[in-house]
Amino acid sequence: MSEGVLYVVKLKYIKKVNLPVKREQKLAEFLPIFITEGQKVPGKVEVRARVYLPEFLEFAKDLGWEVKGKKRITLSTEDDYAYLRLLIYAVAMSATKDPVKWDYLKDHVLSMEPIPLRYWSSKFRNVYWRYRNRAKLVYVARRFLEVEMI
Repeated sequence: MSEGVLYVVKLKYIKKVNLPVKREQKLAEFLPIFITEGQKVPGKVEVRARVYLPEFLEFAKDLGWEVKGKKRITLSTEDDYAYLRLLIYAVAMSATKDPVKWDYLKDHVLSMEPIPLRYWSSKFRNVYWRYRNRAKLVYVARRFLEVEMI
């Protein structure tokens, strides 16, 4: 095993909210795992966001994430840009409840350049670390949707 970072997303149970369309909902927990000298050292949870499973898992598979498990689903990758794209998609997805907008969001996140990817992912991460509150994170995600005109 080489040194580097393994990015993991754990999908956990979350109480459901009402949507116009029925979807399975999970809490996505984004977590980097640092690999040094053969040891795996888990990092700090970067973001927790409500995701809607069929679309979220489809997007993750399109980005090349490895999906494990049926009931306890975990996603893993070593590609940092795939990690940033999935993080932004998950947080923005939790701010919008309209499945039609998720397709526009998916296309926009796939077409984003590296600098805006890093900016928005760090913005979401810093807000979550500062407040430990998903409501504040959704507020910033709505500003992201306004600025990026989605």
